[in-house]
Amino acid sequence: MYFFEAYGLGIRSSIPLPELIPASDINEDVVIQLGKVERSVSEIKVRNYSFYLSGNEAYFVFDEIGTFLVRDGKEIIIDPLPSVEESLVRLSLLGLAFAILLHQRGFLVMHGSAVAINNAVVAFTAGSGWGKSTMAATLYARGHQLLSDDLIAVDFSNMATPKVFSGFPQMRLWPESAAFSLGDDPETLPRLSAGYEKRARKITARFSQKPLPLRQIYVISAGSVPEIKPLQPQEAMLQVMSHSYIAIAAKPLIQGVGGSSHFRQCTSLINSVRMYSLKRPSSLELLPAIAQMVEENLARDINLNPSFAPATSL
Repeated sequence: MYFFEAYGLGIRSSIPLPELIPASDINEDVVIQLGKVERSVSEIKVRNYSFYLSGNEAYFVFDEIGTFLVRDGKEIIIDPLPSVEESLVRLSLLGLAFAILLHQRGFLVMHGSAVAINNAVVAFTAGSGWGKSTMAATLYARGHQLLSDDLIAVDFSNMATPKVFSGFPQMRLWPESAAFSLGDDPETLPRLSAGYEKRARKITARFSQKPLPLRQIYVISAGSVPEIKPLQPQEAMLQVMSHSYIAIAAKPLIQGVGGSSHFRQCTSLINSVRMYSLKRPSSLELLPAIAQMVEENLARDINLNPSFAPATSL
């Protein structure tokens, strides 16, 4: 048996999870184990997998990996296919399965990356391939702390000040991003799995393990010149809902009763966090200058509004 910490949770697992932080003395908030998961004839095809909901349970099936059952925010049962590569199982476990588990526990789960600049969390979100992890890596290289890559778990225990819980100390980077942002030799970094070009970059320093207040969210898109502009409330709401991990990957979870709770969380987020559009050219050479723009924009917000309240609200 193995014990870990991630997203503020104590995890007991029957399989090794080298991406996570080992722990010795924890509360067992989550149990991960191998087991048989019975499939339903009522599965819904979502993207490249099948999905099924039943009360406090959700399961999904990747045809080339196996079946994952997530129950009540406390348990994940993995039913892998014979001879499937372990790294593929862990990718699905630490991606969609954990996103569902965190959603069941009441977190708003965003698809993006988060860093801490002087204990204020700056998050980046966008579609796949737009540089969320690359921006986080660039700021990390400038001396800031990583909180999470791929999944951003936002906690609303204090509705006025949402906090981000740290994930695990690893970034998922394209080879050129790892080389330019962090000075790594991509050939020394393991691939996420066979057939994947992205590399797993372990973080050994400046990884924050405590929840910190979320202050700014940047929505990245292409632009001919670097530019940061505040988002108006309606556009901010659209972007938050569009980049919710559950809305992207497990939409049935936010339909019906679950949808109203998800909507309230998204509304609370844009009413308490400043949101910006971040336009960036594809050139990696401009990343340090863009990172400096983000640092300066955060400092300006702090000076003008120490409470971090947004300029406008829904």
